[in-house]
Formats: sequence, C-alpha cells, structure tokens
Amino acid sequence: MKDAGVTAQTLTFDDVACAAATQAGLTAAQAAAALTGALGLLDRHAAREPLAALYAAVDGAETAARSKAAERPKRGLFGGIMASAGGVSGAAVAEAMGLLDRLRSEGVDKAALKRLLPAARDRVRAATGRDLLGEAVRSVPGVGPLLGDS
Repeated sequence: MKDAGVTAQTLTFDDVACAAATQAGLTAAQAAAALTGALGLLDRHAAREPLAALYAAVDGAETAARSKAAERPKRGLFGGIMASAGGVSGAAVAEAMGLLDRLRSEGVDKAALKRLLPAARDRVRAATGRDLLGEAVRSVPGVGPLLGDS
C-alpha cells in the first residue's frame, strides 16, 4: 500500500542509484554501494514511519537495506567509544563513520557522498513529490552531516 502523500509513479532502487551516480560523478556501482550502506544504517536507526514510506515508494530499497552489503560496518577504537558514550545517536554516528571508512575503499569519499545523497533525494522527490529519503535521514540525530545531508 502506497503512502497517501506518495504518487504512484514506479521508482526502483536502481533508478535512484543510476540517476544519483550521474549527478554525483560516480559509477553506478559506487552509487549503489553507498546508497545500500546508507539504507542499511537508516534501516537500523531511522524512525519507522519515514522509512516505511521510503520503502513503499522505492522498489528494492528495503531489500537493499537488509542485504549483506548493508550490514553494520566494523568500528575502530574511536567508533567504539562513540557508540558507547553517545547513547542512541552515538551508535548511529559511529556506524556512519564506519560506513564512510568502508566506502573510501570503493572510491567514495565524504565529498562524493555529499553530492550523492542530495542527488538521490532529488530523484526520489521528483518521482514522489516528497523528500522521503531526507525525512528518514533527519530522523536519525547526528548522521545527516556524515551522510551528506545539510
């Protein structure tokens, strides 16, 4: 069932990744890896309502978010400290930092992520009329700047 505020236009995870890759200057594989990791983080930490709306609007987003490629990244010493000391938002921030480390090995740095997420948000907004990805990101305190959200 589609959310009342979401149009019926078909949108797939691959559509979003390819369109965002083009705008962000990344390959489709790099964009898919980054968006999969970000969706995994959101699946574990975002508020359920905006996440459910995103999953309903973007075919394949929920599958990507729960795939092996979206599993929680390993944390270093600093990430472990952040997760322990920072409460709920600390765990999400530590995980976002681990995701950034993992993505660097795939050629996606923080600057690329700051181009990619807004491009993905634009694609979803154009198809649905709502900033569903932005709503999900904003529901996780502290991770917006790490995921390229302003």
